[in-house]
Amino acid sequence: MASKQNRSEHAANPSPDSRSEESTMDSSDITAAICEESDGFIYVSDTCTNELLYLNKTARDLLGSADNDYRGKVCHRVLYGLEEPCPFCTNDKLSFDETHCYQHYSERHGRYLLCRDKLIEVDGKPVRLQIADDTTPEVEERSSLEARLAVEETLVRCARTLSGNIEGASGIDELLRILGEFYNADRAYVFESTLSGIAMTNTYEWCAAAIPPEIDSLRNVPLDAFDSWIQQFDSIGMVHLIDIESTLDHDTEEYRTLAPQGIDSLIVVPLYEEGGVMRGMLGVDNPRRNTEEDRLLRSLTYFVQNDLEKRQMLERLNELSHVDSLTGIGNRTSYLEKLVEFSENRPAAFGVVFVDINDLKIANDTQGHSFGDRIIQRAGQLLNESFSGSVFRIGGDEFVAFAIDLPRIEFDRRIESFKESIARDSIVNVSVGAVWDDGNCAPRDLVAQADALMYEDKRNYHFRR
Repeated sequence: MASKQNRSEHAANPSPDSRSEESTMDSSDITAAICEESDGFIYVSDTCTNELLYLNKTARDLLGSADNDYRGKVCHRVLYGLEEPCPFCTNDKLSFDETHCYQHYSERHGRYLLCRDKLIEVDGKPVRLQIADDTTPEVEERSSLEARLAVEETLVRCARTLSGNIEGASGIDELLRILGEFYNADRAYVFESTLSGIAMTNTYEWCAAAIPPEIDSLRNVPLDAFDSWIQQFDSIGMVHLIDIESTLDHDTEEYRTLAPQGIDSLIVVPLYEEGGVMRGMLGVDNPRRNTEEDRLLRSLTYFVQNDLEKRQMLERLNELSHVDSLTGIGNRTSYLEKLVEFSENRPAAFGVVFVDINDLKIANDTQGHSFGDRIIQRAGQLLNESFSGSVFRIGGDEFVAFAIDLPRIEFDRRIESFKESIARDSIVNVSVGAVWDDGNCAPRDLVAQADALMYEDKRNYHFRR
């Protein structure tokens, strides 16, 4: 009988034969254990029948499959729910020597997969082995980064476009083109509040090829038509409508406004001026790309609002430089520009009225300049009533009116009407010179003739006194 010491030594130092027996393990068991514990999706299928031979635990969990209920079923039905072999099947690309690698998106599972396929031999026949890793988080992160980069690049392009177009509307028009193409939309547009603040007007619009414009039909739309939008602006800062046919009540004003324009979806954000008052809206119709990227629209509101305010200020400055502040009619600058315009493109019939206020200096000296201003305003008002739109104050007490393409009889009638208005007025008295021509006399020459006739009338006025 072996001693206790010998037995201990034998246990601590087993013979080579016993070590071999205890450590030997079937390689197929090792392979199966590795496959079962893998985080990747692994399956094996018959390349001839497409019958599934193996699904690892990760794949079974994804498919909701019990341990063996996939056996005897074809891979395209179990994996993708298809009745026919997958149109993207790679069986014809597989070999024993090389691994075929590719990226695949599974619409059924909403996952991006990095697939590695090859042929292996099982029981003496070739079968398909696929090992696929779920790369969805990496792909989505990369897509998110690319989307953010695209938004930032587009935002820079839009900002540069506006900063490079100080005059006119070309900057806004180009911005809307960039915006529409970013979203692959039918239209991109700006709505602005009317001066009354009770309506909205489509002031700028870009349309994709073959898309009819709507800008002319969307003017002075009552603000209450946008009530539901304004509520969404206040709560979430935007309106994002999808499939209006199924989501909007067809009896609402909102649906009746959008549907005839061929709008199925849209994204709109508000434009606010200083103080939080809504100034307008910026939006796109039927966006088909980047629809989750509302950051571009939100970011552009600052630039668009600033540009609209800048353009409004420039228009106001231009108006002030062409309007007489006392009377509200055209000033000398406006008169000279019109005279050049008519000299270069002379109307067929052209009339000129030259008016000078009588005794304005006496009125200023005896009753004060405020009374003199009233006389000037009254003279401009009466002349504008007879020749609206083409009346100018060209000096302290001098006015000129142009009559464009008026028949001689109508021109004479308006002159008489103006003189009768002056005769009935209690504070203003003027001298008038008027000429009309349907020939080739230059507008400047007609002005000179009207001026001479006015001075003749003024001499007669002083002579009569």
